[in-house]
Amino acid sequence: MKRTILFVLVALGALLAACATPTVAPTAAPAPTAAPAPTTAPAQPTAAAAPKPSGEPIKIGIIAAMSGTNAVLGDWMKKGVSLAVDQKNKAGGIQGRQIQLVIYDDEADPTKSVNLAQKVATEDKVIAVWATSNSTSALADIPIFAKYKIPQFTNGTNVDITNKGSAFIFRATPAGPSFEDTLVDFLVKQKGFKKFAIIADTSAYGKGEGDYQVDALKRNGLTATTREAFGIDDKDFTGQLTKILQGQPDVILLASSEVASGLIAKQARQLGFKGQFAGGAAIGTPKYIETAGADIAEGTVFTTPWLHDEANEMSKKFVEAYKAAYNETAEFHGANTYDGTTLLLLAMEKANPLTSENIAAELHKISGFKGLQGTFNVTDKGETITGTLVGIIKGGKLTVYTGK
Repeated sequence: MKRTILFVLVALGALLAACATPTVAPTAAPAPTAAPAPTTAPAQPTAAAAPKPSGEPIKIGIIAAMSGTNAVLGDWMKKGVSLAVDQKNKAGGIQGRQIQLVIYDDEADPTKSVNLAQKVATEDKVIAVWATSNSTSALADIPIFAKYKIPQFTNGTNVDITNKGSAFIFRATPAGPSFEDTLVDFLVKQKGFKKFAIIADTSAYGKGEGDYQVDALKRNGLTATTREAFGIDDKDFTGQLTKILQGQPDVILLASSEVASGLIAKQARQLGFKGQFAGGAAIGTPKYIETAGADIAEGTVFTTPWLHDEANEMSKKFVEAYKAAYNETAEFHGANTYDGTTLLLLAMEKANPLTSENIAAELHKISGFKGLQGTFNVTDKGETITGTLVGIIKGGKLTVYTGK
């Protein structure tokens, strides 16, 4: 894939200087206007003559796990954001200025992420940032970007992300309960399963998803037979799975990364588990299938707000553009970062003057925007969309569950 070249530019002009000025506390979200009109997506770029770029490039930061167990998350984030930005730049950029991405690897380490957040805010002087691809690091970065009034996008699903009181945090996908409620309700009410075990990592993502699974089971009058935990970089789950299998569950609910979940599925089968695997965002990905192996992943149930449905014209165009850019099939994380970046670019177009604080204010006004994942309505807390659908892995592919 084509990598975005990192380089350092002279500090942005007076219009962006306010972005780097710290304040005592984040401002409250702007009050919603009465009955906002639906927000429409920007027109698709065409070969028509675009405005000639003028002025210094506008910087958007990306802080994500580009190495380690969660590296695939950072890669998907970078691709989704880059595709939207490349399309916008080809169409003339924002207010006649090109957009430059500044990309850093935090290795899913919250301490490294905070240091990078401080750097992009004060040295790189980004006007907005994607930070990060992991809930734990996203939570750690929130105070930095709230202090400097810089819009922060994330696809982390932990509910605490939007409960910190910042007017500058925005989630580009549904929160965790949307995934786990849909999943457990389906498995209980439509498939008739009664005995569930949970295995979750200790990150904010894994612990959160495990908690949402517990809550969803409780709503259905059930309690997990076992809940086991492990570190995000663990590779051997024999001990946890041995305890889980003693409870003879019908379903093992996975609440971890794509890689760890795939390894868990593989090791559970080796230990004799014959039942159902199921999980949320991380499970409905090609990385889970690759890690578990197609035979073991077959029949795994997952939930997601988007699958590459070519019957939908918007999705079809996105899938084609993604394939042309990266020579691979688009998946959910690339789609939600593309959606989030499209929202950001729309707010940047409307911000007058173009400052980070004005961009955040414009983001909070977005209502009725039609994206890949559905209709976006930005709340004061920074939530943008709800709702997931049930999928199943069939023939080594991610497919919508049809009951067949």
